[in-house]
Amino acid sequence: MSVSGAADNENERRIVEEFLEEVRDTVNGMSVLVGNLRSKAVGTAEGLEALRRETHNLRSQSQGLAQPLIKLVTHRLDEYVCDLKEIGPAALDEIEIFIGKIEAFADGEAVSEDDIPGVVRSLPAKRTLIADFGNIEKKNVEIMLVVSEKAMARIVERELAACGYRTVTVRDPFEAMEMAVRTRPDMVVAAMELGVLSGVDLGCALAAMAATSGIPYAVLTSYDWGNPKLKGLPPRAAIIRKGAHFGDDLAETLNRFSIT
Repeated sequence: MSVSGAADNENERRIVEEFLEEVRDTVNGMSVLVGNLRSKAVGTAEGLEALRRETHNLRSQSQGLAQPLIKLVTHRLDEYVCDLKEIGPAALDEIEIFIGKIEAFADGEAVSEDDIPGVVRSLPAKRTLIADFGNIEKKNVEIMLVVSEKAMARIVERELAACGYRTVTVRDPFEAMEMAVRTRPDMVVAAMELGVLSGVDLGCALAAMAATSGIPYAVLTSYDWGNPKLKGLPPRAAIIRKGAHFGDDLAETLNRFSIT
């Protein structure tokens, strides 16, 4: 190895170590915050705001480094905390589960690629949707939503939660590709408009990779079959039309792919 190559490796190692140290400091601070929320030393509104700020920063920091486990768990924690409207003992218990996982991975706990989907699914589901549909049987089925519009993502989340399904929402199609490869969701539902890529582009990319080619895929769109905008969509994919057809199309898609 050349001197410059060795220096690059040392710089990379140092950057990763600094990041992991920051992660440890952040989760330690979050543990203290959770304790303060339990004891009422910190008010709910103030505590939730602090948790949202810390989890969002943690997620942002993890994006650029080769720490996939931390990246995946911080994504889930960020979604979980952002959706909270109140924070009781049960929610604090579940936040501690996230914190414990992040801390373990920062300390070097290893997980094989084959075990990553199980680790991710063992994490708590979003509590707002659990609260809204408390009597619904929860299923070990996870559907990835790739939707940039928060309002639209929320509509689809609620419909799926009403069926007992877990959801994870990803805004960026490139991040969705990586997450689909690592977590193997039971289905991917993507919006047609995703910025640089389209829902058709993402469907083609997932269909072309061996790791994701078998994952059921649907595009959320205002177009009907035959529209030129849908040209190139993999034949196995489904479409879920917005508006009046949404509920029927979603039910038909779930039935078609035997998502039960």
